[in-house]
Amino acid sequence: MNDIQLIIFDLDGTLADSRFDLADAVNYALEKLNKPLLSYEELPPLLGSGLSYLLQKATDTEDAQILQQARQMFDEYYSRNYVKKTRCYPGVEETLATLPQIKKAVYSNKAQDFTEAIIRELGLAPLFDKVMGAQPGRYPLKPDPAGIRLILEELDIPPGKALMVGDSTHDMEAGKAAGLHTCAVTYGYRPAEVLKEAKPEFMIGAFAELLELPLG
Repeated sequence: MNDIQLIIFDLDGTLADSRFDLADAVNYALEKLNKPLLSYEELPPLLGSGLSYLLQKATDTEDAQILQQARQMFDEYYSRNYVKKTRCYPGVEETLATLPQIKKAVYSNKAQDFTEAIIRELGLAPLFDKVMGAQPGRYPLKPDPAGIRLILEELDIPPGKALMVGDSTHDMEAGKAAGLHTCAVTYGYRPAEVLKEAKPEFMIGAFAELLELPLG
């Protein structure tokens, strides 16, 4: 890997620890639906595949009407509390600021509005060239590589000059399918042994270790 021109980052579990706000929003919906609540520890394994998957697993149902109600209640709560407990992981802002020669993008399976709002409220927006979340009408969620290809096209970067950084196998699969180099972070929502199965080129245990990779 040499002359990296773009790094694409996942959001939840990679740039920011958002599990507490997400769990509170899910539990708000579950309480309204008279369903058992989730603990903070139960939530991380359900993250990374988008909100529809999260709510389906949390409510333990595939009933479309119940899931629609859950989505409405989740959005009602989360829209007011998406950065109440969400914080950047240690070293994120400082590390990003030391890479001005490399373009940077966020690509999350979280809804576009929430992805943009969280990056903005955490003060990270000036550090990124592109912030992209889920837009179901335009492209499918990760692990499909379509969203990554759109970012590459918009920023005019060839796949071999880009690196995908994330905490899930979806991130690694999407990056590889798009022809990117891949780096898994082990401090997020997936255990290292699970991430190893996706065979990332690199694995880091802290965000600042990104600077130790051969980026140029």
